[in-house]
Amino acid sequence: MMRYVAKRERAPHREGQRTTLRVPAELLVEADDLAREIGTSSNDALIRLAERGAQARRRAAAAASLAEQRRAAVFRTGLANALEFPSPEELRAAMLSGRVDEP
Repeated sequence: MMRYVAKRERAPHREGQRTTLRVPAELLVEADDLAREIGTSSNDALIRLAERGAQARRRAAAAASLAEQRRAAVFRTGLANALEFPSPEELRAAMLSGRVDEP
């Protein structure tokens, strides 16, 4: 019985440092699954997984930074009025702290 295999897309050429890694078996399984799913090489899939991980790390760092900025904005109101609700202006300032308005 003849088996036809779908033509695999050639992985894009990337600039950067070449390296040799030991890839954990469970990560290699994920890379192989992704490679089959999108029709590319296991190495390309491994790079894509690494890029997604780096993006997730940057998003988590940005979220942590924003949370810290907002926490600091709340704490700036001080403990003297801790039993009172903040004013609408103080609430707004705390909620919007760390926000970057786009032009």
